[in-house]
Amino acid sequence: MQIAVLTDRAEEILVAASRLFARHSYANVTMEQVAAAVQAVPGALYHHFRDKEDLIFHCYLRGLAIYRREMEAAAEPGIDGLEIVRRFVRGRLRPESQRMILFTDIDALAAAYSREVHAKRWQNAARLAEILDRGVADGSIACDEPLLTAVALISILDWVPFWLSERDYYTRQQAIDAIDDIITHGVYRREIAVPEMPEALSLAPFLESRAALNKRAAKFDRMLSIASDSFNRRGASGTSLESIAVDAGMTRAGIYYHFSEKESLLLACLRRGLAGEISIREHLQDQRLGAFDHIVQRIRLLLMLHDTPCGPKATYHNINYLNETDRKAYVGQVLATIRQDQDSYQRWIDEGRFRRIDTYFAERILTGMGHWYPIWFKTRRDWSPAEIADHFAQLFLAGLKPRRHPA
Repeated sequence: MQIAVLTDRAEEILVAASRLFARHSYANVTMEQVAAAVQAVPGALYHHFRDKEDLIFHCYLRGLAIYRREMEAAAEPGIDGLEIVRRFVRGRLRPESQRMILFTDIDALAAAYSREVHAKRWQNAARLAEILDRGVADGSIACDEPLLTAVALISILDWVPFWLSERDYYTRQQAIDAIDDIITHGVYRREIAVPEMPEALSLAPFLESRAALNKRAAKFDRMLSIASDSFNRRGASGTSLESIAVDAGMTRAGIYYHFSEKESLLLACLRRGLAGEISIREHLQDQRLGAFDHIVQRIRLLLMLHDTPCGPKATYHNINYLNETDRKAYVGQVLATIRQDQDSYQRWIDEGRFRRIDTYFAERILTGMGHWYPIWFKTRRDWSPAEIADHFAQLFLAGLKPRRHPA
């Protein structure tokens, strides 16, 4: 595996390619479009990068290096660990900050490239965990598993480009302030003692519902599950109907009977994932849980069901591959479910359980933590899904800053 030596021109190409990939997805961007963005002929790109895959790989490396440099810049001497983390987060979100590549199609790369990107992502998480450890030592941070907290923080930041808009009701500075506030202080009222973690809910109702499918429906659902896993890890660029047929033990004709092209299969996978999340929400509503338990159990169910026949957990980073009509309709469905969660947050604010947070940003922070779970933890199994979920919930509810009242 050869890593290109980056000239100023190569850096310019990577910046332009990163913008295009973020806006249109890897699958929908051609080398010709990248060349046009830097006012070059397509052949000129090949002086710097062997092919499109090599270009994407170096976009990833550039993005990872940006993260590393920004962590190093935030770690000034003489300030505590929490302030370093806050400076890093705020700096990453500044408008003048370099645009990050989106870590969405890593496993579509050749195995050597994919391993390198995954390894460097975990190295960055380990660097951030060292800063969190520093905060624990100096008393500015409450955190009992810094590496998981680091993964959660990076996941939040990697999710921001998918929802942050310069044309919404908020300014970028308001978004930065809200994200910083929730990460630091959590959403749970600071003057209220944080409850003990509840017992996990049973997965049986979800598994029994899946087991009740007839043979034909179960086979179709299994095909969507396998396709969803591929879209999660390889993205639209690395997933084909033929590869899904092989993974599912089906003939090509069997796949084409249901889907004539990849876009319709992706839409079916996204709808399946959203239906799974809606079923979790409805189940929790029936349980009539309090604010703290509801959030904990929601994250637990989402991650614990991932490796069951009900999974995998859906990721939404491929939606730009959909045509405009399907994309708008699907996003509308997602936003409708998100508004229901925001309504729950507002109710808990009114009941005095949550701080007076902006519910819009709170939901996007919670979504961001879990969104990348299938990519981070596909092969790394140092923690159970429930352990990961509980650490994510703890960060969202209690924040990084220690609570000074008795437990």
